[in-house]
Amino acid sequence: MPRRTLQPLTEREAQIMNVVWRLGEVTADQVREALPGKPHDSTVRTLMRVLETKGYLTHEVRGKAYVHRALVERQEAQKLALGGLLARLFSGSAEDLVLRLIEDEHLTPQQLEELRRSSTSPAKPKRRKKGESS
Repeated sequence: MPRRTLQPLTEREAQIMNVVWRLGEVTADQVREALPGKPHDSTVRTLMRVLETKGYLTHEVRGKAYVHRALVERQEAQKLALGGLLARLFSGSAEDLVLRLIEDEHLTPQQLEELRRSSTSPAKPKRRKKGESS
């Protein structure tokens, strides 16, 4: 089966997808309530149709409601976004990206060492958000 080509997500589309990934199945009303700034209902519905067109979402009708679910896993979208970021801003260099993360203190040398050790062991590390201590 040929690999599908996905278009990158805009910032607002990514916010919507994060809600979908977190909740699993959602209505447009649930998404709207979860988004920052409480966008207009028609805006959310339009963006969800765009996400369907891009291949990220699908829906089924349940009564009067459209219930949406993801067609693309978060990891696949992350891979696409990271590939674009590497190509556009880092000339394809993962090393330059990691160096930037360290220099800007988004990744500490200790976290980098933890990642290095865990990449050689079968267990995956628990990912921490910036500012979260171990």
